[in-house]
Amino acid sequence: MMAQFTIKSKTPIISGFRGIYNNWQLGNVLGLEILNNNNWIKLLYRLTNDSIYSIMIVLRANILIILGEITMPSLQSAFIDFHNKIKLDDENEVLRSKRKILLDKLKNKITDDAASYTTFNQGSYAMHTGIHPADDDYDIDVGIKFDIDKDDYADPVKVKKWVKDALDGHTKKVEIRRSCVTVQYQQDNEPLYHVDFAIYAADNRDGKLYIAKGKENSLPENRFWELSDPQGLISVIADRFTEKDGEQFRRVIRYFKKWKDQQFSSTGSSAPTGIALTVLAYHLFNPVSTYDVVSNTASYNDFDAFKNLSNSIQSAFTYCYEVNSNEHYHKISSKLPVDPGNDLFDKMTAKQMEAFYGKVQTLISKLNEADEKSKLSEKCTVLSEIFGDDFPIKSQRSMVGSTESA
Repeated sequence: MMAQFTIKSKTPIISGFRGIYNNWQLGNVLGLEILNNNNWIKLLYRLTNDSIYSIMIVLRANILIILGEITMPSLQSAFIDFHNKIKLDDENEVLRSKRKILLDKLKNKITDDAASYTTFNQGSYAMHTGIHPADDDYDIDVGIKFDIDKDDYADPVKVKKWVKDALDGHTKKVEIRRSCVTVQYQQDNEPLYHVDFAIYAADNRDGKLYIAKGKENSLPENRFWELSDPQGLISVIADRFTEKDGEQFRRVIRYFKKWKDQQFSSTGSSAPTGIALTVLAYHLFNPVSTYDVVSNTASYNDFDAFKNLSNSIQSAFTYCYEVNSNEHYHKISSKLPVDPGNDLFDKMTAKQMEAFYGKVQTLISKLNEADEKSKLSEKCTVLSEIFGDDFPIKSQRSMVGSTESA
């Protein structure tokens, strides 16, 4: 007959042990050591594929007392720490405050000739895929939907000026760019963060949304309304994967953005855009996890997910011939999954495409190198060459608690 015990714990009882108390089936046990005349038990229990817990249990009058737990470092835990470091907090107080100040000023200062409007968040902030920028110039994207028909405003720059004129003087630099009105904040003449206001015509006869394109000095042919669906894009990215799969999806997008910042020059124009990488992930990403029946949990593997996506991106390139330059190069395309459905790599030159392909090749080579390393610290060192110093160097502890040798 199986003994019955009461559970007491000096630390929170591990969630993975649920159900274990009833049947006393300790699940995925890696090792069990009896100490001090059967009074102490040292149990090594794998809660998930990523974590191993060392638990000291003392038997006293049919009472099990869990005294503590030690989490073993793992490659997945290194990725999670890395993600937490690069992730741009969705509730960044400074960015929210600046956005609110500008929207309040717009409301109070906009000309009476302007149409009514509504606002919404867009971009990586709204899609929850933002990272801390390499140049410390934080970007906030805000959409402004004016209740107008684009056909009534042949010159979209006129509508942009409603916003620009209302915000002029708020900082030293407020300008109309091709796709938005930008308010730049600076400190000691260095960019600190900026707010981009994308301007839309929202009350059109076809029921669709159009974004205003053109600068104040643009030629007439460069001033136009372009079909757009920013909120639809936010929705399809959010709905692509759900729950934990969705969390890994967004983490891997952030890893790719960090890789881009680390491996491409910040002053050049050869790097793919953040939205291009996001849409590539939308089309090519697949979650990687294993399910533990005992603990009833899924264990995620961000390294394999990132590596698999890297390989899929490389496979998406095709070998092409450029007539004008008489050169062969590797080309990639990825269409926006909402209106206007344009190719997000269409503006990259053959030279830029080939540079992108070369960097993906180098990335895969480094990932294979990391995969072949036996020690956790060695894997992390290779990954830090990919992602930079933000990627932590961790050492694997042995079952008895000693650190791995160098």
